[in-house]
Amino acid sequence: MTTNAAIAVMNDSKELFDYWHSKVRLKNLSIVSSPGHIETPRLRHDCTNYDSLRASHEVVLLDEPERSQVIAVIKYQCTAQVLQRRAGFLNRHIAELQNEVQDLAHTKNKFQKIIQAFQEIIFGKDQDIQALQNRISILETENETLRAEAEQAKAYSDLLQEFETLKQEFEKVAKRRQELAKNNQRLGGRVAHTTRFRNERDAARAAAEELRQQLTHATQENQQLRSENEALTLELSQLRKQTKLGIVEIRRDGRRHEN
Repeated sequence: MTTNAAIAVMNDSKELFDYWHSKVRLKNLSIVSSPGHIETPRLRHDCTNYDSLRASHEVVLLDEPERSQVIAVIKYQCTAQVLQRRAGFLNRHIAELQNEVQDLAHTKNKFQKIIQAFQEIIFGKDQDIQALQNRISILETENETLRAEAEQAKAYSDLLQEFETLKQEFEKVAKRRQELAKNNQRLGGRVAHTTRFRNERDAARAAAEELRQQLTHATQENQQLRSENEALTLELSQLRKQTKLGIVEIRRDGRRHEN
């Protein structure tokens, strides 16, 4: 896409989105499919060709604010595609975990009537722990899927807002260029260049501040989710301690009867 081509599609969002959608390539799928939380910036940088697209020759040749608009579209397309692929992996993982839970429940019902008393004393709590572990795994995976979908929706919303801002900036710059073209006949091109540079600098600073605010908000959400996972882990640890204490008491009682 040449500079003139980029300017030509500034007002055609669909054409611009479709063009860069076809350029995105996914990589490191083992990272994309891995369980647990993975930050969106890591997925974008390590699992897509975002950095190479951003530094490509056709992007570097663009003037501002066209370059910022194209980079914003590239960022959204890479983020959306990698999050969509990750959501698919996580959904399949949820289904596998649910099947394991169903198998455990079936096994428990099959043997419960035969060795119910023994199972309640020795294996009852172990099965509860296993069920709790499986449930935690499902909840963590569901939580990650919802988070990925929420981040994708938020990324799209943020992109639309950023896209609209850049479009307005472009219209202002285009209008200003027309005004400066008339003034350049009297004042020369040097004044116009200085004014354009200042406008573009201010726009870049405003965009950088907005991205910093978004990063702060995402960090706070991540901290809250980690606190919830730590609480679940603590509950599991306490349940294991209770199970071990129950088994020790049973063994001590058995020794008394033998004496």
